[in-house]
Amino acid sequence: MGETAGELTQQIVVERHELGRNLHELETRARQLGDWRAHYRHHPALLLGLALGGGAVLGAMTARRRSAPDDGAPHTHAGAREPESRASRQLEDTWRHLSDTLMGLASAEVMDFVGRIVPGFNDQADRHPPGVR
Repeated sequence: MGETAGELTQQIVVERHELGRNLHELETRARQLGDWRAHYRHHPALLLGLALGGGAVLGAMTARRRSAPDDGAPHTHAGAREPESRASRQLEDTWRHLSDTLMGLASAEVMDFVGRIVPGFNDQADRHPPGVR
């Protein structure tokens, strides 16, 4: 072997330090992979498209049938359906807030995109409060 105990100890310390650095680098990369904000900054159109598609699927899954034949659901007087459940109202409220947020994000992206293409657009848009255009 030819190595002394001191040399082996020194080599172990160097290897430990190297492994610690590698572990820290892996942790940093894992955090970056899980950071949706960083992905959004690099690919806003892709993530907005995924959000829109996911919203459409969720909307299709939760949509009520507008004109359904008698499906055995309990009815009140004059054939009207019973009031919606609390969970259903909460789901609709959540969906409404989510869609409003997605529309706001999409609008901001469109405004930013047009502002980069059309000279003076951002200055003009900033002069008018929202809804007064």
